Amino acid sequence: MKHIIRLIMLTLMLGIVMPEATAQVSVRRSSSSRSSSSSASKKKDKDKDKDKSSERRREREASARPTEVRGSMTPSTPTPSNDGQAARPPRRPEGPGQDGVTPARVTPTRRVAKKDNQPVIDGNSQRQQSFAEYQRKDDGFTPWQHTVYRELDMQNPVNASLYYPEEPMDGLTNLFRVILDGICSGRLKGYEYLDGREIFDEKYAVNPRDILDKFQILYQEKPAVGQNGKPTFVVEEMDVPCNEVLSYFIKERWEFNQKTSKYGPRILAICPVLHRAGDFGGDLVRYPMFWLNYEDLRPLLRDHLIMSDGMNNTPRFTMEEFFTLEQYKGDIYKVQNTRGLSLMQQYPDPDTLKLMRARIEAELRGFGDSIWVHEDTEADLAAQDSIRAARRAERRARRGEPASTSSDADRRNRRTKAEVDMAAVEEAKEAKEDDLDTRIETTGKAHSARRRK
Repeated sequence: MKHIIRLIMLTLMLGIVMPEATAQVSVRRSSSSRSSSSSASKKKDKDKDKDKSSERRREREASARPTEVRGSMTPSTPTPSNDGQAARPPRRPEGPGQDGVTPARVTPTRRVAKKDNQPVIDGNSQRQQSFAEYQRKDDGFTPWQHTVYRELDMQNPVNASLYYPEEPMDGLTNLFRVILDGICSGRLKGYEYLDGREIFDEKYAVNPRDILDKFQILYQEKPAVGQNGKPTFVVEEMDVPCNEVLSYFIKERWEFNQKTSKYGPRILAICPVLHRAGDFGGDLVRYPMFWLNYEDLRPLLRDHLIMSDGMNNTPRFTMEEFFTLEQYKGDIYKVQNTRGLSLMQQYPDPDTLKLMRARIEAELRGFGDSIWVHEDTEADLAAQDSIRAARRAERRARRGEPASTSSDADRRNRRTKAEVDMAAVEEAKEAKEDDLDTRIETTGKAHSARRRK
């Protein structure tokens, strides 16, 4: 009886456990089938993405390659229609040609810009390009600069290249003809000559007609072309007053550029000066005509050659190179200062004025020499002597003493009644003052060197 009860209980337990196990197995099978189906779909999506990316890559490669046309068929050129417009080319057949070869489909080729690291050459030599690079304004790297004004005398043989020939000859011309042609054609702008100011603004721009009328230059006016055009002016060769423009004012700035480690002058402006006598004769009177921005004038100077040497008559330099290489020579008549006074107004005595000009010139040249260490030459020693003489003359002028003292002036000592050599006393005094100025200058250079470091 006990065995029968145990068998019944075992069958009942098996009937309960078996459905649960089969349900769990079915759930596991369904989950595994779902995961396998999802992985298969993901794999299909990846394969599709790969196919699409490879197809795009093949299209890009095909568009980048030059088009090759198979067969003997060539694209026909468009023929102009009756109304003068170019007609569309005939449509290419998509089927096989006469020789049974299907022509390839013409695809537009993509043009790739060629990268060229070479500098753009606009017909100028490398020397002219280097001059243009140096002439560019770069005020951020100029810790030192000094502005001076010069007067270029055309009767000086050094400046004769800018004055001759007076009439165009063998393709050569002078500086004033270049300037006047630029003004009359509208390529150049002249600005009013203001006393002590050079303002290159439209407010102070001068009309070419006013310039020609003011200085009595005969001209012919041509009407403007177009709505925004301006009239031009033609001056005959015989009416150009080249023989009366005997000097030029130039404004130059001496500067040291830390970026290029170069020191020298940079021309900023130029002004032609007309020398003309009055109605009753007499001395020639100077009439400054107008200021020109040198940056506007440079493109015109670059196109004209000059003879720089009397022995070699081959024109080897342009007018731009003549100014950039400092082939000109002129006296300093003004230095930029807070009061705006010229040197003649500050030093009316001719001897003192000459010494001050020599001093300024020597200081400008000497600053460039002080940047680098070198041994003093005879020219440097002579420049130092001229600087000392100019300082002595300036001190005498400040004290109201004459420009030069007599060497044989002797006086007696008030206490001992002995004769005193005043020349020796003056020389000792000047030596002490020169020594003091030298120490001050040396100390200033040392401070400047520390600041640069």
